[in-house]
Amino acid sequence: MTWAGGVFNNWVNSRGGMSDNPTQTIGRVTWLPFISEDESNLLHLGLGVRHSNGKSGIHYRTEPEFNKSPTFVDTELIDANDALTLNLEASWRKGPLWVGAEYIDTAVDSPTFGDLGFSGYHASASWALTGEMRSYNNKSGIMGPLPIAKTVNQGGKGAWEISARFSSIDLTDGLVDGGEMDILSLGVNWWLTPVFNVNLNYRYITLDRFGFESSSNGFLTRVMLMLE
Repeated sequence: MTWAGGVFNNWVNSRGGMSDNPTQTIGRVTWLPFISEDESNLLHLGLGVRHSNGKSGIHYRTEPEFNKSPTFVDTELIDANDALTLNLEASWRKGPLWVGAEYIDTAVDSPTFGDLGFSGYHASASWALTGEMRSYNNKSGIMGPLPIAKTVNQGGKGAWEISARFSSIDLTDGLVDGGEMDILSLGVNWWLTPVFNVNLNYRYITLDRFGFESSSNGFLTRVMLMLE
């Protein structure tokens, strides 16, 4: 098991004292209820919590998993007494196969809009075609990057991985129409070396906001070189 927690307040860089600025209190615990003797098969569970006193209001927004895309769902700034977020996570890894899911639920107490609820989830899966297995960090409770059995520098073909994900977010409740968005993603990753990666991802996105339903899609390609 792992556990972590923290309290954050930006009063040092802002006016007033700690009670005049937003305070975030967070915590997370993880557990491995099952792990095989050779550690090639394991099940990970996690629980997270986050509380905000809402001093500067609450604002949730995101793009459709494209870094340079416009924002698709947006609650705008909401005046709030506080907000509480709960997070559930589960992950199963068996050799080159990795399946994970996460659910997030947020309750906001707003003096203007009343009690609001926003939520989101994703389910993801990846498979290393070249047989590599992701490592598991026992200290932080997260999966590590995909290792490479034999890099192209060593005469190998690197590490190849295919992945799929479905994600959904609902930022509409009561008088707040932040939008509802679903995304289906398919991708392929090629790690030539531990510091050089090429990947291709396809997204199909549906959006329901302001009484309109629409869809869009796109391809994202990335060439990444990590310099130390």
